[in-house]
Amino acid sequence: MFVNKTISLILVAALVRAFPAAADDIALSLVHGQDRIDIPVSAITRIEAHATQTFFLPKIQKQITSEIPYVLLCYTAAIQEQICRLTRQIVEQPMSIVVDCEVVSRPVVRDALCGRCLQVSGNDIQGANALAQRLKKGSNRRCAPVS
Repeated sequence: MFVNKTISLILVAALVRAFPAAADDIALSLVHGQDRIDIPVSAITRIEAHATQTFFLPKIQKQITSEIPYVLLCYTAAIQEQICRLTRQIVEQPMSIVVDCEVVSRPVVRDALCGRCLQVSGNDIQGANALAQRLKKGSNRRCAPVS
């Protein structure tokens, strides 16, 4: 009996992995050759477009503001764990950020992303606002893997 339950759990886990969230429910995907994380709209807790970023530079003990617009994307703890696990494995490697089957960014992962939010830079505030709207809407197209 224990073996059958274990096999059933393994099969369920494999099916969940093989068939990620429905395409019309995916806000964005984080894609690397080793793995792909499809983030459903339902797992997003906050999406905001910002015109500027403020950083604290500890070496000079000063805050600076940068005119680089971005979208702040926050998500559930379950998604946080998946992103943290993937990005720990791919530090110093590129990862594609895919929205509606389009690669919107291909940053090199400098550190593991283990927080509850990530930032996607934009060219201007209009672009950041447009990206935020696309993320809120989700995709209704099934995308092939992007490496």
